[in-house]
Amino acid sequence: MYAIIDVGGKQYKAEEGKTVKVDLLDKNAGDTVEFKAVLVSDANSKLNVPSSAKVEGTVVGHFKTGKVDVFKKVPKKGYKKMIGHRQNYTEVKIVKIG
Repeated sequence: MYAIIDVGGKQYKAEEGKTVKVDLLDKNAGDTVEFKAVLVSDANSKLNVPSSAKVEGTVVGHFKTGKVDVFKKVPKKGYKKMIGHRQNYTEVKIVKIG
């Protein structure tokens, strides 16, 4: 059984016992989180759109991804600029889909 959850304007596939990487949440490690389920699949692979289904999970921790380098250059003008970015994520372990 799995559910599609909506977190911060993005949708993720959540299964019980698995971990999901979502955008940074204002929670500490060990806190419980509740998400709204957009779509739920049962054991027979039948999809339904529930009105009040919720997905519960616990926060495992926070981490950053690898650095993405952005290099800007204007030819023949001597302009060069190097920018880096590391996105913050929260890892959530899915406990219950109901």
